[in-house]
Amino acid sequence: MKIPYLDLGKVNDQLQPEIEQAALRAIRSGQYLYSDEIHSFEQQWAATNGAAYCVSTANGLDALTAAIHCLKTLCDWPDNSEVIVSAHTFIASYEAITRCNLKPVPCDVNPEDYNIDCSKITPLINNRTVAIMPVHIYGRPCDMPAIKDIADSHKLRIIADSCQLHTTHCSLSSLADATAFSFYPAKNMGAFGDAGCLVTNNPQLADLARIFCNYGATVKYHHEIKGVNSRMDSVQAAILSVKLSHLNEQDTMRQSQALRYNQGIKNPLIALPYSGSMDAKKSCWHVYPVFCDKRQQLQEWLASHGVGTIIHYPIPPHKQKAYTELNALTLPITEQICATELSLPLNPALTAEEQDYIIEVLNSFTV
Repeated sequence: MKIPYLDLGKVNDQLQPEIEQAALRAIRSGQYLYSDEIHSFEQQWAATNGAAYCVSTANGLDALTAAIHCLKTLCDWPDNSEVIVSAHTFIASYEAITRCNLKPVPCDVNPEDYNIDCSKITPLINNRTVAIMPVHIYGRPCDMPAIKDIADSHKLRIIADSCQLHTTHCSLSSLADATAFSFYPAKNMGAFGDAGCLVTNNPQLADLARIFCNYGATVKYHHEIKGVNSRMDSVQAAILSVKLSHLNEQDTMRQSQALRYNQGIKNPLIALPYSGSMDAKKSCWHVYPVFCDKRQQLQEWLASHGVGTIIHYPIPPHKQKAYTELNALTLPITEQICATELSLPLNPALTAEEQDYIIEVLNSFTV
């Protein structure tokens, strides 16, 4: 049996008639930017997340960058101010900070949920700290009430990286100054290309983000600030509106698949996520991670049996060549995760037969 890690064709085939109709509607409208399709999606996504405003962008990195840049401007943060960020994340979290001439300060994660360890945030705070960036890794929410308590007590801002958390059941936007999302095709709610957005309840931040992402202009050819070009197009917005209408049912399918893995994998060499907790509803399962000290052998074993996997992520940001200034840091939980994590296929197109086969191959793995 051949099972790729993710077959986007099969995932999108399930919604093909609706997606094609929506895309054709957007194409025929003749409005490809700043259209009714985009305005409609922004309203829907803001409401889904309990936010007053949604600003669409070209991708998730731009959404994070716009959120940080606008807070920096509104709060008058000096260059080289520090943002405490989850150590276990995709590199975009760090890149958004450094693009704004700020300094990322990695905070190690909790071994129970792989999210930022709230007990380790306060020791990192100093007079240069301006914000905290929690990352909802793998689709499981961080402890946002605890993070907000810390931020409020030290007068810090919160920029949440929700690029892996797409859900209709977990509205956390009120606990952050801004929350950024990526709609990269492989996400739970993926576009047919790059797309992203930020949500906020701050009207000044929303207005400034719109200006920043439109070349710094409110009126065409009249540029008030130095900006960028970062826009979602109408076709992506139309497709995402369709995806949003099915997000709840597809996340429920992911939760059922996660529970099936939890119940079926019985190999002592393979550690289950979240200590094998059977409460699968705590995550929207953008990723189903398992952990193995013999990861390379496990990945090769699965590949030899036709099962595709991905590592999220083999090298943590603080050990990347791009951030040599952070390379001397030791963050043991993050580094252990990056050394042992392996992501299994999990998506709405995965069949029960395929999943049972994956479980059988996992359980037969030996060293």
